[in-house]
Amino acid sequence: MIGRLFKNHGFWFIVLLVIDRVTKNLALTRCTQACKINQLLTFDFTLNRGISWGMLHSNDETTFVVVSGIVVLITLGLAGYTFVRWMNRESIAGEILVLAGSISNIIDRALYSGVIDFILVSFGKWSFPVFNVADMCIVLGVGIMALELYKKS
Repeated sequence: MIGRLFKNHGFWFIVLLVIDRVTKNLALTRCTQACKINQLLTFDFTLNRGISWGMLHSNDETTFVVVSGIVVLITLGLAGYTFVRWMNRESIAGEILVLAGSISNIIDRALYSGVIDFILVSFGKWSFPVFNVADMCIVLGVGIMALELYKKS
């Protein structure tokens, strides 16, 4: 079912990439101060020089370049894997989500020396790490890929 929704892979890849780029640009230009939407949601700009949830965050340029290089290599590996699956006419909906998110975050790394995060979900004293639309695509994509792998076994 999800595979049918993502039938036009190139179109969805571009749509997801554009949505993430536009929202990040809005965060960069308009979120100079935290903007509380409601009790659960705040838009609050931050620059993440690490990976998910700020892991491996470092102000050291060498560490940032190494982490970014690893992200690029993993993304290239996934692109190759996705191409093979596409050639075999297998569903690549999850892979498209992950690639769109990863490539948009790589663009941030190249342009801003970090990934623009701005969505903050919190409740009381509990707070989820700040994230962006690309991160949502990556998490959803990995979930779809895991579900498809589970269905095969």
